[in-house]
Amino acid sequence: MGKKSSVAAGGGGADQTTSTPTPTSPENLKTLIHEHSLFFDQLVELIPARFFVPNYSDDKPWFPGLSKSEKNKFKAQTRENIIKSRRDRLDPSRPSSTLDLLKKSLAEEIESSGKEDDDDDTDDDDEDEEEEENEVEEEAEKAQNKATLTGDRPVTYEELRERLHRRIAELSAGRNTRPESRLKQERKKEMKNKKKLKGETKKNQEKNKDKDKDAASGSNSGKRKREDGSDDLKNKKKNKVVEPTDITFGQVRIDGKENKKRKKKLSKEKELERAKRLEEVKKDPEKGQKISWKAAVSKAAGEKVHDDPKLLKQSIKREKKRQQKNAEKWKERERTVAKAKAEKQSKRSENIKERIHQKRMRKIEKREKKLMRPGFEGRKQGYINE
Repeated sequence: MGKKSSVAAGGGGADQTTSTPTPTSPENLKTLIHEHSLFFDQLVELIPARFFVPNYSDDKPWFPGLSKSEKNKFKAQTRENIIKSRRDRLDPSRPSSTLDLLKKSLAEEIESSGKEDDDDDTDDDDEDEEEEENEVEEEAEKAQNKATLTGDRPVTYEELRERLHRRIAELSAGRNTRPESRLKQERKKEMKNKKKLKGETKKNQEKNKDKDKDAASGSNSGKRKREDGSDDLKNKKKNKVVEPTDITFGQVRIDGKENKKRKKKLSKEKELERAKRLEEVKKDPEKGQKISWKAAVSKAAGEKVHDDPKLLKQSIKREKKRQQKNAEKWKERERTVAKAKAEKQSKRSENIKERIHQKRMRKIEKREKKLMRPGFEGRKQGYINE
């Protein structure tokens, strides 16, 4: 009986285990996978698309090294992309999140991998269609390559053209193609022409004078002509505009500040007296209010207002202390200077005395040498036999 009961109990336990779902059951795995995928999708959406979605070589525009047919194909593709991007930009029902862009790029990759095999045969026939291209397009291609390699979004063909035209305009502005520079050049030319004309007229006048001189030496009629010419010149000079001497010019005054006399800076003692008087006046409420308003306005204007007698007293004390310190320092300096002067003087006098003494000693030595001649001069020191 005991064995049967144990078997029955074991059977009951087996039924209970089959009824509850295990953690490795397919239903639990599906839910877990779904939750994980949602979590990773949310993480992907947090990252900006320009950092997450890669820019493959197919998405990039044409670059040097491709054939002309391939370049044309890429150009057509860029035009289509421009139209699509404009439509997508204006479409409010299409949010451009990173997840959507990722899915789109994956789908395009799959489609392009299927189409690559069909397009290989058609590329060889279209290689030699175009023979010449404008320099503007080549510049645009280079600029677009740089922009796509460095920038975040693919740059359109029209934007590159605009950039190129802008660059050309900047370069032309750097040259002398502006209307202002042209005017300057024209003015310079006019000035040069005027100078040339003046030089020519001077030369002609000198030649005419020489001719007149030659004619005058030949006949009196030439003299008369020359006199007439000189009279005409004098009359012309007289007819010139005479500068009026009676005109008087008034003085133009720009600012009245120059004529205003600057106020002399009052001493601290006078300012203290003034502040004390103001304190007495401030006892009257009306006058005190006026004085306070005036002080506030001057402070707002950036002027210094010395109306506190306590602060003025403190500043006077500080100045007095500073003066005392400076006076003490000056006295010490005078003492040190006098001491140094006396030391130098004493040293100098000692040096002079030493020089005089040495000079005397040298003279004595010379004199003794002169007197000491053997058999004639010399001092008697004693006899030989002593």
